[in-house]
Order: sequence, then structure tokens, then C-alpha cells
Amino acid sequence: MTSSEPGRAWRGGSYVPADFVPEAVVAEPDGAGWLHGWRGGPAVELRTGVILRVTAAGVVTEEWSSPGWIRAGDRRGHVGFAVWARPGPVFTLLRAASDGAWSEIGPIPAASVTQVRAVGPDEAWMLGAKGLVVWAGGAFRSVEPPAPIDVTRDRVFTVANTLTLATPTGLHLARDGGRRWGHRAVDGHVRALAFPYCVADRGGRLCFGKLDAAFVDWVGTVEGEGDPVAFSWAGGAMQLALAPRDPARHPGLLLVASAPGGGFTTSLLRVPPTEGWIGLAGAGGALALAADRRLLQSGPT
Repeated sequence: MTSSEPGRAWRGGSYVPADFVPEAVVAEPDGAGWLHGWRGGPAVELRTGVILRVTAAGVVTEEWSSPGWIRAGDRRGHVGFAVWARPGPVFTLLRAASDGAWSEIGPIPAASVTQVRAVGPDEAWMLGAKGLVVWAGGAFRSVEPPAPIDVTRDRVFTVANTLTLATPTGLHLARDGGRRWGHRAVDGHVRALAFPYCVADRGGRLCFGKLDAAFVDWVGTVEGEGDPVAFSWAGGAMQLALAPRDPARHPGLLLVASAPGGGFTTSLLRVPPTEGWIGLAGAGGALALAADRRLLQSGPT
């Protein structure tokens, strides 16, 4: 399952359907969470979009399903958003209530959507190849990005109640629904953010940093080469999942975590080495899916 990692106990045993393909995992600090993806396929016309709820005890229930596929998902507190895709392509925003019931918000005015971020119960942002779309005040609106966007590398995050876009030119903070933008210079391309901590690509090296009022305090370098796919930092403890640059050498995800005695440990979690198969939350919460569709969970129960 994984190489030795001090301080973490993995739970496993439950399975999801064998043909389920995850696109996004949202974890909670106790190892519970949501799996967003699809079954069937691989042709998009044969897919069924699915959202699965996983309890800390590993009980799996299907919260939503419909023809198509779930392209992205995110949660903030009791509020969840997901992007439902169908051939065309057509993208629809879904929202979850606190009781787990999902409802359609409406069609997203975009030709592609790769990420969605929940800002509040009535605000969500989507990133796609053509730029940004915000849903707020009951309506969708296209937003001109403050800098050129590379949808394969740039990412959006939620900081407090603010949508934050990370590009090589720094962090861009949406003001007034994206009509204005604040800017925070960063000596590196932020690839993961759990405010006030970040992971940035600095000249080909991944570095941990803490965002202070006027500068970034770089506190360490990531051991292991890869691209961040999940990140959390809480209570002085950090955990970071990396998709390795050389999957043949590292057949899984690299998991970097705070060591009990200080410093960091790096272990190999044997799950498919791509984005969408793991979510991290809190100081040690994790929800991942192995290639055989067995759940892997960590965190207090």
C-alpha cells in the first residue's frame, strides 16, 4: 500500500465499483470525503457521471448519478460544487446541500472546465481553457483574467472568501467578483496553496513557503520530483501529494509529510500516479483510491 511513514496509519478494505474513474477527490480531516468521476466509457457517450460519499468508516454511498461525467468538484464546509459534463461539450454546475442532495444550478458558459472552487454557498468559480467564469448572485459571468492563463499549469484556490489565481507572475486575488484584482508577487509559480502556506516551483525546484504580510518565508525544499496534486497544512503539520515526473521509477504518488520529530518524510503511496486519485485535509486526513478501486483512508475516526 505504502512505504513506511511515521505517524500515519492507513485504513483500507472498502471498494468502489470496479469501473469507477475518479476526476477529483475531496477529503475531510478524518479520512471521509467525496469521489467525483464516472463509470462506463471510455467513450464519453457511454459514461455515467457519479458522485460518491465516503464516511470515515469506509461506507460508500452514491449521492448523485446521471449520463455524462463529473469533471471537477470542490467543497467548503457544508457547501459542495461539481461540474457535470456531457458530449458537446456541455458543462453544468451542480451544488450540494448540507443533507447531501445535489441540484442543478445551470449551464456554464464555457467551452471547457478543468477546475471549480467553492467560495461560499452562493459563489463558485470555474477555470477553463478560455479563462474564468464565476457564478454569484444567481447568475454566471465570464471574467477577464488578470494575466495570461496556462490551464495545464495554473490553478485557482480559495483563500478566506477570496478566489485566488496562481500564475508565474504571482497570486491574483479577485475583488468585486473579478472586476478588479489584487496582486501578490511571489518568487516562484505557486502550485499548491493552504493559506498561509504554499508550494511553489522556483527554477525547477519545489519549495515550501509561508506567506507573510510583505514577503514569502521559504522554509524548505520538497524531497522528490513531481507535480503537486493535493496539499494541506494544519496545526503545524503538512502533507503534500506529488505525481512523479518519472512514473516508471516511482509507480505511485509521492507523499511528503511532517515527521513527528521534525522535518519531513517522503513515502510512496501505490495509487495511480495522476491527479484526481487522492485528497488531503487537515493535519493527517487523506482519502485515496488504489488501482483496484480499494479505498485508502487516514485520519482520526
